[in-house]
Amino acid sequence: MTIEFQILVWSTILGLVQIILAAHFASHQYGYRWAASSRDQIMPPLQGVAGRLNRALYNFLETFPFFVTAVL
Repeated sequence: MTIEFQILVWSTILGLVQIILAAHFASHQYGYRWAASSRDQIMPPLQGVAGRLNRALYNFLETFPFFVTAVL
């Protein structure tokens, strides 16, 4: 396996970890009823670590497709 594909695999694992952490901290801040609901109501922005994890996740999701395209 080439180094590019190894980095792609590790980046995918990083993305999954970011999704899990961001979801956990958002659920912890908003409550698990919110996490299980349809999320129709507008909630205040996430604060602290939950907000930072959420921003980091969206940054990752914006740039990851370009990285995959470059590797492939």
